[in-house]
This record gives sequence, C-alpha cells and structure tokens, in this order.
Amino acid sequence: MLLISDCKILSSKISKLKKLGKKICFIPTMGNLHAGHLKLIREGKKENQVTLLSIFVNPLQFDDSSDYQNYPRTFEQDKKLASKEDVDFLFMPEENFILKKKVSFELGDISKKLCGNQRKGHFQGVAAVIIEFLDLIKPNIIFLGEKDFQQIIVIKKIIKDLNYNTKVKIVSTVRDKDNVALSSRNKLLGKNAVLSVLIPKTLIQITSEIKFGNFKSSRIEELKNDLINKGIKRVDYLEILKEKDLNFPDNQFSKCRIFISVRIGSVKLIDNMKLDRRIRYEDGKLIEEKLV
Repeated sequence: MLLISDCKILSSKISKLKKLGKKICFIPTMGNLHAGHLKLIREGKKENQVTLLSIFVNPLQFDDSSDYQNYPRTFEQDKKLASKEDVDFLFMPEENFILKKKVSFELGDISKKLCGNQRKGHFQGVAAVIIEFLDLIKPNIIFLGEKDFQQIIVIKKIIKDLNYNTKVKIVSTVRDKDNVALSSRNKLLGKNAVLSVLIPKTLIQITSEIKFGNFKSSRIEELKNDLINKGIKRVDYLEILKEKDLNFPDNQFSKCRIFISVRIGSVKLIDNMKLDRRIRYEDGKLIEEKLV
C-alpha cells in the first residue's frame, strides 16, 4: 500500500496507471474505518483493478463546528486496516486540500430535503470535496454506501451534470447483530447506544404495516412521538419518499424508501430502508403494489 498526501504525487501516479490501461476504483471515506467501509474496499477489490481509498474529514460538510471537532479520528488504526485489506493507494490529504477551493454547483431540490433541510450547506460541502476528488483522481468506478442514500443521489447528479466518466456502485448497508446500521458516530453514543436499536425497529415496523395494507400517513407522527417517549432526544425526520427524486408518493406506483434521522443525546444518526415493492398514496394510506 502506498500512502500519499500530496495531490501532485497522486496525480502523477494515476496518470502513469491510466497510460498502462489500469482502471481506478475509488472509495471515499472520512476514516474511522469499520466493517461498512471494509465492505466497500472488498467490493472494489473484486474489480481486479487499482483500489484507491481516501480518508478526509471534510470540514465543509459539517454544519456544527463541535460535530466536526468531535468526529472520530483513528488515522493510525485506519492505515493498518487499509494495509491489511491490501488497498493499493491510501490518499490522506491535508485540510487545505479543500479549504482553498471554491466550487459553485447547482444541486437542485434534492439537496434541500432530509439532511439538506436539517444541515444547511451540508451537501454543498459534499459537492465541493467530491468534485475535487473526481477532478484529481478521475476514477472509473466510485463505491458508495447505501446508508447515505441522499448523498448517493447528489453524487450521481454531479457525475451526470459535469460529464465525469465515472460509474457509481452502491454497496448495501452493513448492520450489527441488532440490525443497527454501522456508523463512525455510533461509538460516540456511550450508554445511550441501547437506544440506537429503535431506528431499525421503526423502519421494519413501517415496512410491515405497509405490507399489511393499513399504513396511514398520519401514522408517521405517532411513530415520531413513540421514539421520543422511548428516549430519543429528537427526530429530525421520518419520511417515506420516492427513490428517484425524494418526492412524496403520489397516485402512481413508485420505488420508495423510508428515511430517518434522529438525535440520541448529541449524536446524529441516519438510516434508510428500501420498500420491497412499489407503493402509491391512496385515500390517506400507502398502498403496496400487488404481484400478479
């Protein structure tokens, strides 16, 4: 594994590899590597091409300075894990990698929903660093985790609108024994970690109620209140939206997901779950498409 922090050196290495006909599989992370990240790396290794892992805690995508300062940083451990996974290149740029850059990109309505509504400027920060990475690395494939589904949509838009020749591969969310989505922030929960199981339980409950055909739209508020009553500090959002544009379901069957964001103490956790069948909105209920 080659550890690089200088952009010019990385660019030179990539240029030589491209001339040899090699493809670059890029896995962007903010470090504090866990099993979810390792799955991304392993999926990249399956391509039998060059794997490039980045670790960069991007200050521009944090709307809260204390959240940025407290974000888990385990760089030495991350280096060992990346080496053990046989990553070809580990790119760990300095903070000024992005602070000196100004990127203007129109993200559209998708960036204003869910996390975009709760965290002002978050997706603009994501866009800035992703554009910088794509310009520098010019990857053939980028591997992204399903847990950050809204971010995936934003990155896909960037790639399409700016004509990058990069394919997106989505890797399914890795969960622990209690079905909680793995996240670098989970270790910040402390004694409140027991509350995190309420997140997947709520998602599974919604999928079950929709399947049995008795899920009314008013049920969302009941479930939010239930989470608060059980110890969740705040529910930033709990919504069922179309996958393609994050709009609410209408009278046409569409592929949808349940999206959730909660605060447990001072820690923000997000998750989402795909509904098995397409759904539509009818007479105050969400109706699942029946298989013929």
